[in-house]
Amino acid sequence: MRFVLWCLVFLSGYAAAIQQPPTLHLYTEHLPPYSYIVDGRPDGINVELMHQLCQRLELDCNITVLPWRRAYENAQHQQMSGVFSTARSAAREPLFRWVGPIASDWGYLFRLKGRTEVNPTNLEEAKNFKLAVARGDVYESYFKRHGFEFGRNMLDFATKSEPVPLFMAKRVDLLVGSKRSLRTWLRNNKLPEDSAEALFKLEDVGDNYLALNLLFPVKLAERMQLELEQMRQEGTINVLIQRYTDASNP
Repeated sequence: MRFVLWCLVFLSGYAAAIQQPPTLHLYTEHLPPYSYIVDGRPDGINVELMHQLCQRLELDCNITVLPWRRAYENAQHQQMSGVFSTARSAAREPLFRWVGPIASDWGYLFRLKGRTEVNPTNLEEAKNFKLAVARGDVYESYFKRHGFEFGRNMLDFATKSEPVPLFMAKRVDLLVGSKRSLRTWLRNNKLPEDSAEALFKLEDVGDNYLALNLLFPVKLAERMQLELEQMRQEGTINVLIQRYTDASNP
């Protein structure tokens, strides 16, 4: 009798274990307004989008904000993991399973308003100025492909927004980001949102996605893609963009 009871307890515990969904470890970087830390927890447009996606699919998701390079590498080495907001470029295409696009915007090169001497109209002319990029970011490889070099016309930083004070002090000539991001970065530094002006759009970089580990279950990735499409049709992404860009974010 004792043996039978033990078996029943064991089997019930086993059944509960196999019904419990695995924890998804999702990584992101400090990239206001898409992802950042507030009051000790991750927040932002795409953080909230991932939370809602996981809730709708009844998935247990743990979101962590890390320096971009660590976030990117973690997602490559852990099966039940992913990294966002990840630009889907040709070089990255075979490295992940892709779900998206999620909230993103076109990238531009920006100069400080009034610095008319910083006047490139294309990438070739931009090589004559000091450009800030984030370490390991898609724009680092993008500019390298176009002939930019560290120590000559590129400076690297931990995050995309870190060089804003140097940009304002005229020690960095060019920033890269979206118009939405730049407004947030300037606001967070207690600066007027029109302190920077866009020079020209950066082509062929790719929209932002959730990039899942290559060994991530295919069927689950497909469910996430279908649910995300449903959320897009319902207007969820646009609502989140409006909510977070209208607010004052860290």
